[in-house]
Amino acid sequence: MITYKKDFLIYVREIKKYVKLQKMLAKYIQHGKTNVYIHSRNVAYISYIIARFCERRFGLKVNYQVLVVGAMFHDFFLYDWHDHIKRGERMHGFDHPRIASINAQKYFNINEEEKQIIETHMWPLTITKFPKTLEAKIVCAADKWCSTREILYRF
Repeated sequence: MITYKKDFLIYVREIKKYVKLQKMLAKYIQHGKTNVYIHSRNVAYISYIIARFCERRFGLKVNYQVLVVGAMFHDFFLYDWHDHIKRGERMHGFDHPRIASINAQKYFNINEEEKQIIETHMWPLTITKFPKTLEAKIVCAADKWCSTREILYRF
């Protein structure tokens, strides 16, 4: 089996203020026992693996830095969404991509491609926010895969 962990970690470590990001995301639970930081890192790694496969198998060109940054910030909403659900606020799934994008722009100065990944990762729930780039489509799919695993297996 091919391992990409070292190559992947190079892209993660290139995120400015990475330690700050890690601390900000680790405070909140995402699915099961998985916090938002671990979920985001999982999505970024699975996205990286899918992208490497697409590049190797189909010759597609992938911007790995944009892919990893977009994946790491896709759930940068900075609140406990479980509290919102308990209060009867059921719009988290629809609202959090926009909130995550605003926060990522505010704290980390992301670019337009990274913003697009964040804002479209909940498609098809957010039906009007279709992922247009290859990187956005990969992150969208990886997020669904990781979320399903975390929910079913309570990681």
